[in-house]
Amino acid sequence: MNSHLSEDQITEWVLGSGDEGVLRHLETCHICALQAEGLRSTLAGFRAAVHATAQRDPNLWRNQQLAFKQRVLAQDWYPLRWAWDAAMVVVLITAIFLTRAPNGPKNCSSEDADNALLQAVQGDLSREVPQALAPAVLIAEERNEILANRGARPANAALKRSK
Repeated sequence: MNSHLSEDQITEWVLGSGDEGVLRHLETCHICALQAEGLRSTLAGFRAAVHATAQRDPNLWRNQQLAFKQRVLAQDWYPLRWAWDAAMVVVLITAIFLTRAPNGPKNCSSEDADNALLQAVQGDLSREVPQALAPAVLIAEERNEILANRGARPANAALKRSK
């Protein structure tokens, strides 16, 4: 066994479920006996306080409840009314400012950027070949030139005739 009992062992003994070894240790160890007696007296005091409170007259609790209600109803809630009104005014002003559309001058740089983007889109739409396929068109044109120089028919010429 350790030199002293754990809190769990002392608690179990005070509650009545300790074993014989705990009882022998408590008879020989003054420190553990003091801890067990302190816990026992604390629980006994708590038990006595609970029983004394439970034995009070039921009218006492009703009287306390009525006294509390009277104090609450008698209090002047005027300062809280001012705080509530001030909070509502702040909320109302914030809502007005947040829902108003800004009427300030428009940013010219954003209009210029929009116009540049629209022009770039228009340029892409007006191309016969998408910009991503432009290198392939160059390769096809070079191939056709080489074939034309050799005397063979170019590939896209046959395509133009079939249309």
